[in-house]
Amino acid sequence: MNYFVNPNNEIAPKYTIKDIFKDNWPDFLDEMDRQGKPVRKTILEEVDKIIGCQNPNKGFTLYVCPKCDMKMRVAFTCKSRFCNCCGAKYSKDRALSMSAKLLKCPHRHVVFTIPEELRKYFAYDRNLLNLLFNAAAETISYRFNSRNISENYVPGMICVLHTFGRDLKWNPHIHMILCEEAIGNSNIWRRFDHINYEGLRRSWQFSLLKLLSEKIITPSFKALVDKLYADHNAGFYVNAPPVKNFSNGVINYIVRYAGRPVLAQSRITNYDGSSVTFTYTPHGSDQLVTETVSAFDFIKKLIIHIPERNFKMIRYYGFYWEHCSKYEQYLRRAKRIQPSLVSHLRRTYKSWRKRIQHFFNRDPIKCPFCGTILELIEVFCDPRKIKYYFSFTGNRDDPFEYELLRRSASLA
Repeated sequence: MNYFVNPNNEIAPKYTIKDIFKDNWPDFLDEMDRQGKPVRKTILEEVDKIIGCQNPNKGFTLYVCPKCDMKMRVAFTCKSRFCNCCGAKYSKDRALSMSAKLLKCPHRHVVFTIPEELRKYFAYDRNLLNLLFNAAAETISYRFNSRNISENYVPGMICVLHTFGRDLKWNPHIHMILCEEAIGNSNIWRRFDHINYEGLRRSWQFSLLKLLSEKIITPSFKALVDKLYADHNAGFYVNAPPVKNFSNGVINYIVRYAGRPVLAQSRITNYDGSSVTFTYTPHGSDQLVTETVSAFDFIKKLIIHIPERNFKMIRYYGFYWEHCSKYEQYLRRAKRIQPSLVSHLRRTYKSWRKRIQHFFNRDPIKCPFCGTILELIEVFCDPRKIKYYFSFTGNRDDPFEYELLRRSASLA
């Protein structure tokens, strides 16, 4: 078990999602088979990646110190979006891509939510999640076009899909970064700093239910649509506050919403092999809630949020979309937000060595004994080579192993 220093400067055990899956995943699959509930193929692939993340048997790179012959293995990571370790890098990369597109002007953070009655349909049919993106973009475009129909103003939108709430329940909703400037047919930019919340919520309700009704053609769903219009006569809830100091902290702001893991491992406070305890803060409350569930229920809460393979969780609309007719006018517009900082961070995140140097202020390939920079000897990605390597590891003073490393160095 690993340990870390908590905010109270106390040494506490570190519980990882990888360990929870490794301990319970085979039994969980057996239980699902007994219940006749097959697990999606994508889930099987992603969980296998997480369990094998940083496992030397899956492949690694070998570094050797040229002075003292100290060896170091750096295991490969799984590169999964669902992995808490690899997902952090994915989040940074997505945030940098989004930040590089944003114009240097005010933006809004718009959150489109749906009522609880509709959530199960998106869980049963994952293709319906595409409609959330389309309905959100259609809603904003309609509100901007209604200001001046002849100009047909085109805004810039970046949408991020979240399928989870703070309590890990299935709650699909859209986070949108909306530019408060739009361009019309006369190629004149106009500022839109006022949003009619009443009209926005009703437009969102109409757009979403219209698209869903075209896909789900059943009498029961038609009755549900009528009920939703009656129960939500003010529309579905949408929140669109302006972002303060957006230009200064845009990257850190976006990182919170772009591809972040479902659950931060720091929120897991206890794991005893059969049950998991985690904490969260509900919306509209500052009180910390602690919840304890079985390991199987915890796994269920997590894997439901694994997207289908190649499903795009981040999408661009309006003039931020490169195939938009106004994309060239957008490129000729004013400077982007912090272009030098974005370029610097992209160079920083280019390799795992630079990322560790940036975040932890240490060189991962510096020899801890003599301080010499380690040399890359070989990359082990072939199972036969990995088996051959592990047959001769353990004793640094073994002359046969020493000669093996020297031969590898001469062939590199």
